[in-house]
Amino acid sequence: MSLCLLTAAAFAQNPARPVALRYDGTGGYSLVERTNLRRYVNGKYVGLTSREVRSFISPAYAPDAAFDDPRNPLHGGQWYDGSFYVNEATKRNRADAAVGIHDSIPSVFHISPKGKLTMYVDNGYPSFRSFPAFTTEAVRPGDAWSAHAERSADPLNKGIFTRIPMEVAYTYVRQETYREQDVYRITAAWQTNYGANKRDPNGDPSLVKAAGGHKADILVRTATGEAILVVDIVDETFVYADGQQVNFKGTITLFTEFPPAIDTEKIIASLSRIASVSPGVTGGAGNGASGTAPAPVNTSAWVEPTKPKPAPRAPTAAAATAKNNMVVEKTPAGLRLSVRDIRFVPDSNEVLPSEHGRLDEIADVLKLAPDAQFLVEGHTAAVGKPEGEQKLSVERARTIAEELAKRGVNAAAFICRGWGGTRPIADNATDAGRAQNRRVEITILE
Repeated sequence: MSLCLLTAAAFAQNPARPVALRYDGTGGYSLVERTNLRRYVNGKYVGLTSREVRSFISPAYAPDAAFDDPRNPLHGGQWYDGSFYVNEATKRNRADAAVGIHDSIPSVFHISPKGKLTMYVDNGYPSFRSFPAFTTEAVRPGDAWSAHAERSADPLNKGIFTRIPMEVAYTYVRQETYREQDVYRITAAWQTNYGANKRDPNGDPSLVKAAGGHKADILVRTATGEAILVVDIVDETFVYADGQQVNFKGTITLFTEFPPAIDTEKIIASLSRIASVSPGVTGGAGNGASGTAPAPVNTSAWVEPTKPKPAPRAPTAAAATAKNNMVVEKTPAGLRLSVRDIRFVPDSNEVLPSEHGRLDEIADVLKLAPDAQFLVEGHTAAVGKPEGEQKLSVERARTIAEELAKRGVNAAAFICRGWGGTRPIADNATDAGRAQNRRVEITILE
């Protein structure tokens, strides 16, 4: 993930001229990690492990006001909010799993201008952190540097992720063109060294040792410093307390995809017929749109339980005058349609027939962006049952996605996520406020 200020023409005239590597990515993107590894248990081949982790990662507001302080190490750079989902099979002959609606594994992290990634909400993804990272010096072909990184690994798929340190040696190779983009080619190599003196106290306690080697080729966009392709050749062994040794040989491929352009003018015009459009929502603007900036997202879901939670956001003027009880808002992730007071059977994810008209209208709009991805987020009123509210919010988000898929929207385009009652937009002490908080938000990811 790094950037050069040298144009392709200038580079062609003087390929030995030094270039500066810097991460300047600011927009949304999809990160894909594909693993194809031959798996051996105690020396015996048992099949091919194939895993695909996909995500949509959006720019985000800083999750805590403390990061606004210039003295804070995480001041500056860019915050991201990621929704990850996994497809996996381990067998000799893999049949691709059916593609459908995806449940999100949330992640919140910060990336500094030099590529250092710091996790804030960590559920195991992204797997590679602070990789690649860049030297502070300008580099010429053949120049080398080293940097610390880490990888989050769960070799036995227990749902327990272990953070494995990486001391990575990098070499800058050259500038070239890849799929009509100017890129830097960088190589990287590191040894896996996890054991008695290097352990993750929060990792899998049964993992006692990991050793092996990695060699990677990396292509980095010169325009933004984003790593658009990483091919990692792996030979790695994990040793467990029961004596089991699991060896993996093969490749881990990471690549970045960018969202397709959408006809924002047409979508906003269609949304304005069925919903109120908040001030500052203008056509043709992607991330960082001109106009009035949206209010910071209520981030109570990101705050550790020991910290005080921020007070609920006050109801907005748009909430009181919402057409069809729906509001269109501009967020760092894209255009968001907030569907308020959505009606389900009480304490259930079964949507009431009275909602079918709104769902028909929403589906017609989403079909105007056939190649886009949609983040569907469920919210409940907060009535003192946080675990049940969280579960219900996820189920309701998935139900809405299923209903929209029945109406012709591509099911594979949906990523579902729930927040329970942790992100109120109105006062939970009143019936009217609880109705506004009982909502589903659909973001057309940009």
